[in-house]
Amino acid sequence: TDNSRRGVCFSWQKGSCTKGEACRFSHPPKVAENKADNERLRQEEVQRKWDEQRRQEESPEAKVKQVREENEQLYQEEVRRRRDERHRQDENRIRQKEQQLREENERLYQEEVRRKRDEHHRQEETRIRQEEEQRRIDEEQRTAEAHRTHQCTVFGSIVTFSSGLAIQNIIAGFDCCRIRVKNIPHDARSHEIEDLFLQQGLDVSDFHVVAVNSTSNGTKHADIVTNATVAQILAAGLEGIEFRDERLEFEVGTYNLPGGMGALAPEDENVLTIFCRGPSATYSVAYPDMTTCHSKVAELNGRICSGRKVKVEINQTLSGHFVPTSRRNAIKISNLPNDASLALVCDFAKSDYLHVQLLTSSNFDIDAACHQLRSQINKVAGSEVQSFGVTSRGDTEDGIFSVRVRFRTWECAKKVEDALANRCYHFVGNSMFWFKLPQQQLYTIIIPFQQYRAQASLWTDLEASIKDPKACDLLIRREPGGDFRVQISGAVKAAIGALKVRIESLASGEKFDQWHELLALPSAAQMRKIKDAGAFMRSDFRTRSIKLYGPSAAITRAKAILKEDLMSIQSSIQLERRSVGYFLRTGLTAMKEVFGEDCVILDIRSARITIRGGEEIRLHLKNHIAESLRAVIVQIAPGNHICPVCYDEASAPFQLVCQHVYCTACIRHFLTSAAETGIFPLACMGNNATCGTLISIPVLQKFLPQNSFDHLLETVFTSYVDKQPQVFGYCKTPDCTQIYRKSESPSPLLCPSCFSEICSSCGEDSHVGKSCEEARIFNNTAEQERLSEAWIMQQSGIKKCPACSRLLEKTAGCNHMQCPCGSHICWRCMGVFPVADIYRHMNAEHGGYYTQERGSFCIVM
Repeated sequence: TDNSRRGVCFSWQKGSCTKGEACRFSHPPKVAENKADNERLRQEEVQRKWDEQRRQEESPEAKVKQVREENEQLYQEEVRRRRDERHRQDENRIRQKEQQLREENERLYQEEVRRKRDEHHRQEETRIRQEEEQRRIDEEQRTAEAHRTHQCTVFGSIVTFSSGLAIQNIIAGFDCCRIRVKNIPHDARSHEIEDLFLQQGLDVSDFHVVAVNSTSNGTKHADIVTNATVAQILAAGLEGIEFRDERLEFEVGTYNLPGGMGALAPEDENVLTIFCRGPSATYSVAYPDMTTCHSKVAELNGRICSGRKVKVEINQTLSGHFVPTSRRNAIKISNLPNDASLALVCDFAKSDYLHVQLLTSSNFDIDAACHQLRSQINKVAGSEVQSFGVTSRGDTEDGIFSVRVRFRTWECAKKVEDALANRCYHFVGNSMFWFKLPQQQLYTIIIPFQQYRAQASLWTDLEASIKDPKACDLLIRREPGGDFRVQISGAVKAAIGALKVRIESLASGEKFDQWHELLALPSAAQMRKIKDAGAFMRSDFRTRSIKLYGPSAAITRAKAILKEDLMSIQSSIQLERRSVGYFLRTGLTAMKEVFGEDCVILDIRSARITIRGGEEIRLHLKNHIAESLRAVIVQIAPGNHICPVCYDEASAPFQLVCQHVYCTACIRHFLTSAAETGIFPLACMGNNATCGTLISIPVLQKFLPQNSFDHLLETVFTSYVDKQPQVFGYCKTPDCTQIYRKSESPSPLLCPSCFSEICSSCGEDSHVGKSCEEARIFNNTAEQERLSEAWIMQQSGIKKCPACSRLLEKTAGCNHMQCPCGSHICWRCMGVFPVADIYRHMNAEHGGYYTQERGSFCIVM
């Protein structure tokens, strides 16, 4: 116990302590590691003591020095002990801190693991929640898209398509009418213009906004197409309505297809308007001098007197004429009411010194004048007059009496004008008429020089096909700028219309079904290749379309050139970094599966994607980029999805609103080949083609470029009309694409493109005054012949002349019949004989001349 309180003997540690158990310091049993060390230490201690003893024997100073050294040694040993102790304490402290740090790190690590695990769980829950929300939004969007409609112009008719391209409504081209709305504010949007018509109770499918254009006065005008009945009602009901402090104006006219020939003449070209001065009086008013007269002319001319806008001028006597009552300083007031009194004129002239005199007075009865005028017109035109109406009885401010007369043809209207012109008529107060007759029908279109050069042979052939220039004539002349003006005119509306359709078809060219932005500004080399092929190319970046002009063989060669160029065109697009992952996971594989490995290349380092091809591959890339930038990218719900087309597991899956999943390549092929299959409306093929859910229009637009989509719309429209021959009919003019809606009761319809008039019931030429059956018989010579023969067979005493087929009726007389054509006929056998032989024939063959009483005679029918 005491040893435990004492320190360790340093001499013992060195192996040199000689005191043994009597030593006041402790001797631990394991200080020396082995006997060799102890022996060495003992010898060293013996040597040290011997040396010390020798030093002590030498001198007292040595003792002192020895004591000092021992003290120094003890001090150093104490210093080392304390330093070692501090080191041990420091090491213990460091070990404790390291242990604490390890424990703290382990705790933090475990907490971080738990935090990350919890964060991952939260993110996973959030992702699942967001995906579910996005799926719900996508489902709502697909449902909304399923109800979306698309309205456009197809072959001149306004067609509304619903999902699957099912046709919801058609405004036939024959029924189309244009409403032009003017004075629309410049910042008005299309939906605001549509609201004007929707507020009148119309459905969206009842009208179509075809264009909204700016005008030079800072406003806009919009062209809306609807049927004629609705157009007239709307124009009358909305006229003068205010829209954002602007008073709107409405103008109703015919609807001409975009790119068609423009009419240089008004619609009512067969209408002759006839004018003359109504009942009126002319007075002369004298003043002191000419200065006053001139001031009165300036003051009174054009003012209203008793409801009439009068004309005031200096009263000048014609050269060579002497009027005793005429005064030099006088004015002449014309167009006063016929019953204007002298006091009224004096009050209107307002002068202290005046001399008023009635110069002329024209008074006639308006109703009698209308009757007389119509008689004059009927003498010239007869049954060519279609309508006669009084437009003004002379009771307006201008005092003009006018009538509008519609004729069947422009030539007849011109004939009446020439007959009535430059003559005075007593029934209108011995006055002369003046006239307003539009120019003869005239249509024109401008053809660029390059287009005309490519189509020169076609235009030449078209000119050569004109047989009757009076009925319809074609004039082609070069403008100062180099372009060509193509102009048609004539008197026969049907001939003009047929030629107009042929010209518009030739001028419109042929559409190329692909597009690329580089074709908006084609290179000189590319244009040279097209020119060398004998064609001309025009590109329109607004409609993203290309048209080719020239002979059919040249257009075929030009199409081959363009397709080859498109396949060689490469375009590179810079992607955002967050889009790269999407393309690596989904987009790149889907595009390569559809268009091939060589058409799509993705550079991961630069985040650029390079494609080769036309508008279709660009459309798909655009769709994939939009998908990659969505905040939440929703994958198709997990499970085995079998494509309804290929019956394999869906690759690059695409889901429809009915939840059926297709391979992207399969649904693309299904939609792009729809125009060839002709099976409409387009429906889902799921459940062994029994699903029947219609494919929404946005899905179609997602896979089809605009040109392909437009072509599909035309195919659907044509198929729909062909399958409903009882409802719709085509215009009879070749190359005219207009259709009309049939009706049970016959009524005349006018084609807006070729002006042909047809019957709405039978589809043949218009036959006003006849039933369809009567018109069919009248226009069918063979049928007329058959009915005539049947009628003749039912009659007694009526036969046909065997020489000229004229009908002859024998009421009495001998059997010798003489036809007006000069033939001598035997009535018994209807043989034709010379006049000298016929009686000999009747005696020999028929035993005489008579079969009835003598004195009978022949009637030629």
